[in-house]
Amino acid sequence: MTTDIHTHLGTDRNSLHEVDKHNLEEQVDFLISRMDHFGIEKAVLTPLNPFKDNELNLTASAIYPDRLFSACTLLPRPIDSAQERLQHYFDEGCVALVLDDRLYGTEDPAALILIREAVDLNIPVYIHNDVMTSGGLSFIDQASTMFPKGKFVILHMGGLFGFPQLIPLMSRQNIWLDISITLIRLVESSLRVFLDALAQDIGVRRLVFGSEHHSEYLDLRAALNMLDLNVETSRLIRAENAWVLLGLDFT
Repeated sequence: MTTDIHTHLGTDRNSLHEVDKHNLEEQVDFLISRMDHFGIEKAVLTPLNPFKDNELNLTASAIYPDRLFSACTLLPRPIDSAQERLQHYFDEGCVALVLDDRLYGTEDPAALILIREAVDLNIPVYIHNDVMTSGGLSFIDQASTMFPKGKFVILHMGGLFGFPQLIPLMSRQNIWLDISITLIRLVESSLRVFLDALAQDIGVRRLVFGSEHHSEYLDLRAALNMLDLNVETSRLIRAENAWVLLGLDFT
């Protein structure tokens, strides 16, 4: 069975922002049905909106506590407030911190302070960049160097054009790549050569299964089949890497 480390609620991609307390139970049941259909045992609900989604996802995960977990996203400033809220969400069951580059500046030390709090709590840090800029790459480099015990998950593999820029960092043992969105595009792209180079140099053991949305499950399955994985490596990507990152008993 597979663990989906990064997904969102919503009947389809166009309805991600339409999930609310009135239709939450229906949306959660629909996600579970899709997970069942594609052999997804557990999933982490990843928030988009720091002002709404954290509480909503915690409520959603409580409906199926054995199958759904929640990450939280925060504005790093004000620093004291961000630290308090991270502790609050952790106490409520949050299993990962999401840092979205739309909510902070990559040169702002407040983001690194919040990462330190997440490392102390032993939860992974999901890093989302709409476009992998030089500033975003430098931030990942700095954070993963400053916090060697941290667990950093780069959502969407950094994007189709960001992924090649991340390859020099992938020998670090504290960086993983969430395969959502990008792997599907990458396997049939001319940029596939960079994926092949990664596989040759350090293997694909730093990849972790994430979908972003259940509508991607079928295409993700096809993309993974195109990698010609052996049983051991497939299990690492689909399940075991998530177990290590989240520190949860998925057995």
